[in-house]
Amino acid sequence: MRNWLKSPNALAAMVVALALISGAAFAAEGGPTVSNKLAKPLKAAQDALTAKNYDEALQRIKEAQSQPEKTPYDNYVINTFLLKVYAGKQDMADEVPIVESLAQSQYSTPDQKKVYLKSASQYYYQTKDYNKALELANEAVKAGATDADTMGLIARSQYLTGKYKEAAATMQEIVGKQEKPDEESLKLLWQFNEKAGDKAGASKAVEKLVAFYPKPEYWANALASLVNADTKDGHLQLNVYRLMNDVGVLKRGIDYADMAELALDQGYPGETQSVLQKAFSENAFTEQRDKDRYQHLLDGAKQRAAADQASLPNVEKDAMNAPTGDKLVQVGGAYISYGQNDKAIAALTKAIAKGSLKYPDEANLLLGIAQLRSHDAADALKNFEKVSASSNSGYARLGKLWALHAGAHNV
Repeated sequence: MRNWLKSPNALAAMVVALALISGAAFAAEGGPTVSNKLAKPLKAAQDALTAKNYDEALQRIKEAQSQPEKTPYDNYVINTFLLKVYAGKQDMADEVPIVESLAQSQYSTPDQKKVYLKSASQYYYQTKDYNKALELANEAVKAGATDADTMGLIARSQYLTGKYKEAAATMQEIVGKQEKPDEESLKLLWQFNEKAGDKAGASKAVEKLVAFYPKPEYWANALASLVNADTKDGHLQLNVYRLMNDVGVLKRGIDYADMAELALDQGYPGETQSVLQKAFSENAFTEQRDKDRYQHLLDGAKQRAAADQASLPNVEKDAMNAPTGDKLVQVGGAYISYGQNDKAIAALTKAIAKGSLKYPDEANLLLGIAQLRSHDAADALKNFEKVSASSNSGYARLGKLWALHAGAHNV
């Protein structure tokens, strides 16, 4: 989509090339011919064109135009010559009306008509006459020009004339035909849906962007509803931060701080340590008081993490004997925080098998995270999809986003 608007010179070259291929004939066996009284000035015009003497050619064409009682074919030939003159002089303002006339001529071939209409619509788009651009592009479609360039011009013209829903629908049609939608088309689809007030459509467009082009700026928008949600569920909040961290959206000092404190509150000092170490390595804290405060928290987390990690095998044994799998979920989360994903997968699998979990969505999510970090994206995707089917809207949304993240690793 990025290159579908061509320069005026490129448009001129395109329509002239087609005109040259078709070639208006003075006399063709079995076909129409120009009137005898036009033959001499048009032959002179043709010779001048061959010599690229455009002013002389234009003078001879005007002489032919001044003749009374011209036939439709006479006018067609005159216009093909005028097209070549104005193209040679790079005079798009005078060329485009000629292109429009040729598009309506009975003597233009279907392929010519498509190119003429497309060229004229692109010219009007470039000159910001979006209504005219839209009119001619729609005519081009009726003539058979259903390529992405023409449809893209229609979508943008619809948008720029305030037809936001129509623009979004046209862009969706373009994207729907692409095996891998191009980034620009998806960005426009997102923008058009936003302007049309279609939040669901905008959300789907952003999801496709993070699926095919997982850039932090797209992830930031995909995560916005969860990040800005007024939730009291600390477990959900921590898991949102985990995804933010994984996809490169965790940038601000306050976000690192919140994640570190949530992890510590939920019994994951190892995660607090790794998050704060990353924050300091990226100079996320700018105020000295914040640096001092979170350095103190980091020092304490390191001590707690060392003791926690040493005690994990015994804690896991006790958790195995517990009536529910909640303690094993905690053990699995701890193993993830220390990068021991194989042990995390084993603990979380047993926890889910025990059942009666207080936070079943979190258990499946953590299992998916451990599998993804163990380079098992296929199984991770299955668990994230389970979470996406949750009755909890926050976890359902988060599960879907983690699934998109896993899908990018499963290509």
